[in-house]
Amino acid sequence: MDIDVGTRAILKMALLPPGSLIILLLLGWLFARRLLGRLLILLGITLLYALSTPVGLHLLASQLETIPALTPAQARNAGAQAILVFLAGSRRNNPEFDGADTLGPGSLQRVDYGLFLHRLTGLPVMLSGGSLEDTEPLARLGAKWLQQRAGVTALAAEDQSKDTYENAHNSAALLASRGVKRVLLVTHASHMPRAMLSARAAGIEAIPAPFDFEHTAFETREPGELADWLPQPGYLGRSYRVLHEMAGLIWYGFRQR
Repeated sequence: MDIDVGTRAILKMALLPPGSLIILLLLGWLFARRLLGRLLILLGITLLYALSTPVGLHLLASQLETIPALTPAQARNAGAQAILVFLAGSRRNNPEFDGADTLGPGSLQRVDYGLFLHRLTGLPVMLSGGSLEDTEPLARLGAKWLQQRAGVTALAAEDQSKDTYENAHNSAALLASRGVKRVLLVTHASHMPRAMLSARAAGIEAIPAPFDFEHTAFETREPGELADWLPQPGYLGRSYRVLHEMAGLIWYGFRQR
């Protein structure tokens, strides 16, 4: 079942923070004279606190980021024939580039790690990503970035996909046409479970190459520092991205049954 962009945006607002927390607190305020209302307010405040702390982000991300990173040796010996990068977001109307569209932060990080793997393995890079709005497709922006900034020509640029599911299914045909059977799949660690689910459904033999793990800051120590328990700017947004991937993983699992 397909959902249009507007409906999808409303659902995200209602189900994910901060929109869901605002709704929860408003409901609590409406019923504040009842026990239920006070419990809703307490729940909203507790979730807002937890999702704004490093400890809360760590607990969330550790449940999702279960696919380990590739070591350099594993990347070299994986038997892959190409590097497939799923892109994520652009920036519009950048005055420093004379108003041109550019890759957003998430896409830049993914292209950069794909470039690292290219330098490490010598494998060609394929980019996948279309446009949700009236912007230049992500894959074309990524191909330009690789060529202009690194002197690397992309193997292919799949520029029609609107989401991860389409990234995988549209890329499968391009990979097959070029005789590529196995790829290193590049995306953020929190996005990798959904990306792998889609890749397998599309028939792509993908070796996951995740990066930017949110929970690794606590791997070598216990979260005992005071700062770990204090709300900090930016952590609510990072928790949102993890929750978004959890919700997406559930939806994709249901969609592909």
